[in-house]
Amino acid sequence: MNTPLLQVNNLAKSYQGSRPVFADIDFDVNAHEVVCLLGASGCGKSSLLKAVAGLHPVDNGEILFRGKPLHKPDARIGLVFQDPCLLPWLTVQQNAAFPLTLQCETKLSQTEVQARTETVLQWVGLQSFADAYPDRLSGGMAQRAALARALVKNPDLLLMDEPFSALDAITRFNMQQLLLKLLAHRRNAVLLVTHDIDEALILSDRILLMGGSPGHIVHEWRIPMPQPRAKHLHELIEIRMDILERLSDVAGEHLLPNGVVT
Repeated sequence: MNTPLLQVNNLAKSYQGSRPVFADIDFDVNAHEVVCLLGASGCGKSSLLKAVAGLHPVDNGEILFRGKPLHKPDARIGLVFQDPCLLPWLTVQQNAAFPLTLQCETKLSQTEVQARTETVLQWVGLQSFADAYPDRLSGGMAQRAALARALVKNPDLLLMDEPFSALDAITRFNMQQLLLKLLAHRRNAVLLVTHDIDEALILSDRILLMGGSPGHIVHEWRIPMPQPRAKHLHELIEIRMDILERLSDVAGEHLLPNGVVT
């Protein structure tokens, strides 16, 4: 049996002087799998993702990446935030290339950096904006540049913290489809934080519902419908209703009519 790419075992974290953020977290992510952490704001999803990224220490438990303990950021793990966090003094191409310019074990030549950067900009459709600065980009374009930056090192695992939540509905849908297209081509695994039920249904192979205080995994769903999932939305109604029912049972959370948890 293959070892999962990512294993999270009995993870718990508290911030100093406050109650626990999350506790008793157990899950894994297999190679080439898309797993969504779904839950209301404040249940600890983003804190959990940052812990998995090696950015925040935890109080208890362990994180294993490719079977080895993970205590700090790993070059084989890419990270995309809700805010694109582009450096305003760098062009799109320079922003995408930025991870390759940092000190690392393997030094790439300028030619290799250029080739990799051009490739990822083609993947996200920004090759004609390579010389543009972030203030000239729309929200969707800026998020595509951030995605290119995360992909430039060809990570095994992509961690994504509500990367499309600030976009309008049409741009968000287009970004979801772009991500699916890239994943089908690159075969990266993804751990995606979202509070949107439909996004989780469209993108994921498995959905993990977080809730409670401290946050914990409430339930798990496997999504059997093939991609493109957008063509099978009517078949997902039963799972969607089950998610809504589970959410309504989580104390302290309420639902908006469009299925967004807040």
